[in-house]
Amino acid sequence: MTAKVGNTPGDLSAVSPAVPEAVRRRKPLSERPEAVIVGWIIVTAVFLGAWEWGGVTGRLNQLFFSRPSAVWGELVLGVRGTLITTDARYTLVAVFLGFTGAALAGVAVAFMLSQMPYLRKVVNPFFTALNSLPRVALAPLFVMWFGIGLFSHVMMAASLTFFVVFANTMAGIESVDQDHLLLARLQGATRWQTFKWFIVPSALPSIFIGLELGFIFGMLGTVSGEMIVGEAGFGVRLQRDAGIFNTSGYFATLFVLVLISALLAGVFQMAKRRLIRWQSLHLVSRGGA
Repeated sequence: MTAKVGNTPGDLSAVSPAVPEAVRRRKPLSERPEAVIVGWIIVTAVFLGAWEWGGVTGRLNQLFFSRPSAVWGELVLGVRGTLITTDARYTLVAVFLGFTGAALAGVAVAFMLSQMPYLRKVVNPFFTALNSLPRVALAPLFVMWFGIGLFSHVMMAASLTFFVVFANTMAGIESVDQDHLLLARLQGATRWQTFKWFIVPSALPSIFIGLELGFIFGMLGTVSGEMIVGEAGFGVRLQRDAGIFNTSGYFATLFVLVLISALLAGVFQMAKRRLIRWQSLHLVSRGGA
């Protein structure tokens, strides 16, 4: 007489497939957008609530930390005033002019040097030395060279953007699969065909990382330059608010600065997903093989 404990392997077919299917379809929280958004809201609410409570109860000195309600009031006043129409426009014009020129130059120089190994080895130490210079410390020199107007801030943004884009583009070029390049040569591909169909697509992800970081660094350089000397812009506004201990206005300007940077970073992410969709298709095709 034998006892039957549990299900034997032959009995597994009797189990309803609905249970494992439901388990399999259940996504973790990190892959559910609505759960991530709820997490953002909770963290923000807790942070702002604790900040407001600290300011109201006096546990945080409002002269130095302000409080969210006061920052919101300054933000409304700034939006109705010159925060967006003058300061934001001035800074963004300088950033976009410097970023666009430097980004194009950084990508072009990286691709050019990738095809000229000797020249690359010659200029590499000089590029490294120039990139190691603190651009904020060079801001007074930029003012002396290019004046206190818009052009000095454009050059400040360009000086930071170029090296970031150049370094990431070069890293992307170096990450190209050597087996693919060998296969292209064996198949008789020309140098231009190899460059177009293998090197450029493989370098695109790193290029977009460089563009995103380059824009952030360009914004940093521009605002830092404006804080030293400038006619208008976020940096001038921050320096003025700091000088009169207007902490609420200072935080309001920082909030707009962060918001604009986050929105533009999102634009870069969307463009990146569209232009390198070939990678996802390549992974899918490999998985189905």
